[in-house]
Amino acid sequence: SSGINAEYGNWEMASPLQEAINKAFELIDTDNISVNAFNTMIKCIEKLTAKELGCCIEHINIYSHIFTRIHEAERFHFSVFYIKKGYRMPLHDHPNMFGVMKVLFGKIRVRSYSPCGEKPTENREPFTCQRTVDRQYDQNDSPICLTPYQNNIHEVYAVSDAAFFDFLSPPYRARNRCHFYKLVRTLDDVKQLVEMICLGPDPEMSYCTDERKYSGVPFTVPAAGV
Repeated sequence: SSGINAEYGNWEMASPLQEAINKAFELIDTDNISVNAFNTMIKCIEKLTAKELGCCIEHINIYSHIFTRIHEAERFHFSVFYIKKGYRMPLHDHPNMFGVMKVLFGKIRVRSYSPCGEKPTENREPFTCQRTVDRQYDQNDSPICLTPYQNNIHEVYAVSDAAFFDFLSPPYRARNRCHFYKLVRTLDDVKQLVEMICLGPDPEMSYCTDERKYSGVPFTVPAAGV
């Protein structure tokens, strides 16, 4: 399929999605993204819109959580999540990953945490985290970012019916599976310190989801990335 769309001018002008895909293949060649590459991806993702990605509120159905695969490569994944008003994506991590979220429509509340030292992932031993993000986002806000060391554990709550674009690098694999967490107690309100435990790879709450086929602007994948 062609990544060039008449809406973005002539046949020599790529869509913002095509630009993001091109940059991802150009810049991400290992599991450890450079600071410059990560900042470039953030700027590309900031340009993405619901219209370009074929997202609208009518796509939200009886499921609280809907997933759309845009492109999955060895080093990164592009996807969209739809979440229904009142739904909370469980507290979870992104082991050794860099991530960027961009709200496409609606409003979400994100709470992110950074572990204070090593975090256990195989048992329920309590550990300390600092709450680093606790705010609402909509399509007019800058992207939400996480790294292997900052904002890596988070939960997302749908203040209204909403959708957001999601970039992860490297993607989830067998060796870096997602882990879920439970907040135990607040340790220090001023320093935003909390205690939590790891629940392992299974969430404590229902995590029912549906999948919707991508219906946004077409794009091409560089030959090396096919």
